[in-house]
Amino acid sequence: DAIVCEEQQLLFCGRHALRAFVQNLDKFDDSSLVSIGQELATQKLLIHEEERINQDIYYSIEDGFYHIEVIQNALRQEFNIELIQLEALNRTAHFIYEVIMNNIHDVQAFFIQKGNHYFCVRRFDNTVDYFFIIDSLSPNMHKTIPRNRILDYIEYLCKNDGLIYIPVSAHLPQMHSIPSDLLHSVLHSLPTCDADQVVFTVNERTNFTFS
Repeated sequence: DAIVCEEQQLLFCGRHALRAFVQNLDKFDDSSLVSIGQELATQKLLIHEEERINQDIYYSIEDGFYHIEVIQNALRQEFNIELIQLEALNRTAHFIYEVIMNNIHDVQAFFIQKGNHYFCVRRFDNTVDYFFIIDSLSPNMHKTIPRNRILDYIEYLCKNDGLIYIPVSAHLPQMHSIPSDLLHSVLHSLPTCDADQVVFTVNERTNFTFS
């Protein structure tokens, strides 16, 4: 299978999903993610000196869980990618929300959190009309979503307690307008991977079933 996807181990889905997101098993080892978690806990302690900060909020060495802030910081540090939570944006007055929703069918990928589980959904350069669900709970089966149904999938996730994060260039939050020639690079911030070179066979049997 050309699509990188590790099999689920304990609650290491944060690491699994990060590697699937960038399609690279050599990135985001546990020592680097734990280090980020420790930095976040230290920063919070400095800001809230009167509070006792439990590092387990950010990571758990025992079962492998990582807080979404660890994942966001890892992507920012390694690839200069900002992982933006769609639901947290002001829908009526937020420039970033407008950019994303006006170009939702051209977004490269989504990082999804459901409870303590993470997985991702992304497109590849030679199969642009479909998004692939890449989930460590089903590492050998990647359901597909037709590009023209991605809004239906977003609605499905929202109704089923899913939190949706979208990768964009880290420059976007500082921008007030985007020239048309830069829009693609802003929304396609993930690195090129081997799966981008593959033309995947997609049919009705691979499509995700909304229920």
